[in-house]
Amino acid sequence: MLGLPKMLHQLHLFEEDGISYAADLEKARVVELSAVMLDILKLAETQTDDTIVETLGASYPEDEISEAFERFSELEKEGLLFNRGEDLRRSFETESKWRKLLVVIPGINVDSFFDIETLSAGTNMALAYMIRHLMEYTDLHFVGSRNRKITDGVYEVDIGIDDLIRLRSKIAETYYGILTLHQEQDRWLLPLYRYPEFPPILVQCHAPRGHGGHAMNSIFRHYAAMRDCDGFTAPSDYVRDFYANYVWDPSFFHTLPNGVDSKLFRPMNKTAAKHEVAKEVGDDRIAIAPTVGYLSRVQSEKGASVYLKLARLNPEFLFLIAGPNLGRYASQKLPNNLVYVGFHPREKLPLIYNAFDVYCFPSMSGEETFGLTVLEAMACGVPPVVPNFDGVPSVVGDAGLVADAENFDHDVATLVSYPCPIDFSIKINSLLNNTEMWDAFSEKARQRAELFTWYKTAERIVKLFEMLRHKRKLINPNRLLNVFAPTPPIENEGLQELKCRSVLLSMNANYERCLMRDAVYPLRVEDGLVLSILKNHTPREAEAVLAELVADETEARAILKRVRGLIDGTA
Repeated sequence: MLGLPKMLHQLHLFEEDGISYAADLEKARVVELSAVMLDILKLAETQTDDTIVETLGASYPEDEISEAFERFSELEKEGLLFNRGEDLRRSFETESKWRKLLVVIPGINVDSFFDIETLSAGTNMALAYMIRHLMEYTDLHFVGSRNRKITDGVYEVDIGIDDLIRLRSKIAETYYGILTLHQEQDRWLLPLYRYPEFPPILVQCHAPRGHGGHAMNSIFRHYAAMRDCDGFTAPSDYVRDFYANYVWDPSFFHTLPNGVDSKLFRPMNKTAAKHEVAKEVGDDRIAIAPTVGYLSRVQSEKGASVYLKLARLNPEFLFLIAGPNLGRYASQKLPNNLVYVGFHPREKLPLIYNAFDVYCFPSMSGEETFGLTVLEAMACGVPPVVPNFDGVPSVVGDAGLVADAENFDHDVATLVSYPCPIDFSIKINSLLNNTEMWDAFSEKARQRAELFTWYKTAERIVKLFEMLRHKRKLINPNRLLNVFAPTPPIENEGLQELKCRSVLLSMNANYERCLMRDAVYPLRVEDGLVLSILKNHTPREAEAVLAELVADETEARAILKRVRGLIDGTA
């Protein structure tokens, strides 16, 4: 027997040439059905095995019903038709750790996080490293298309995005948090915030600006919809400070720095590294000339055009490029001192970094909240030169040089800044022409990089989830009753016309008296409006309404603060 009732996958039932079929849309498979199988499917989500046998016994022979159940059992073993996401606790009795974290990242193959060579974007690489170290603190369950064990403490679970709300009670029982990655085009996450059952949801944010404002607008929507126990993580304090200019409660943005594998990325014999790269590339100049390095996609937003200008400004230095390819620049006449050294697997990158004397990071993208390659170069003892915008200078600290950049008030086609080639050139020259300065910065770079570890990052995210779980316990379901009505003028105000006020009743939605007297209390209309909004919306949504209606922001903030205090104080 099947152990019905069970939830079905998303099925499309159809008939062709007198034969019935079920198309399992979640598995992209079509299954032929007998008449009795079709009738069983119609009852499978609401009736038990015995009830179905009894119901269909008058229409079909007993052996046909038994054969139908046997066929369904075979299909279920193949992961078809039945039980999507329903058997979490029984399927995954993980033995090693008490915490279980659900990781939901649509559009990225689960296995890629454990094969880092398949990843190109720095965001995904950072997430992959963090996941590897999170395994030391928690079991990880990735939303996917099948139930399987990937490695110790890491599983893929057969839950689709569309299943999350349906399974919210089971998810709440099983997981202590949901971790996801902000992707500006995704809308699937917004409905989840409406359900108090879900554990805390953390959204990793790596793009505060760029893309014509779409990234910012998406973040604002998430911010407005989040519960008090949800939040964002960002690689640097810059993101929190950036959004503090726009939102009233920047505490939703939590700094979670990236890390670096300081055992892999480490200083090597620079002369030997240069000779090896020179031999591989076939350019002996690399072994003897001062070198500047660039490791990224060779695209405009990453500063490729600025890097070419630097090469033209400094013909006495070699400017090395390590990236997937030269892109559109391959068809241009490039400076003679610009050398493409190829694209390399991660285990070989320390050799490439060590062949650089200075690491140049001229990116002007609105997604540079951290700069993972900068930290990797620093771990190899290579002093960096970075532009003065977004989160990269906070990573470098005093272990590198920060060059001037013209920062834009509004991003233009993903660009948010223009690094000054002249100042970059001055900073590069100061390092390459002063051995004592270079030595000092090289040592500082390595020491500072060692402060950023993936173990610390993983430990912080676990502690952050624990803090948010405490906040979840404090979410107040209390809803005070109020009405809006005209009231007679107050005598000392000397008014002759009626005035509209909000009237607060001394009871909540459960008709419990929660104030000192059995009375009504007049409130300002703005206070009553916020009180009404908070019955069905978040404080961040109330913030948006107040920001639009109340001209004085200080007063608007005060209104929201006192109304929230009233609600919390009468819980």
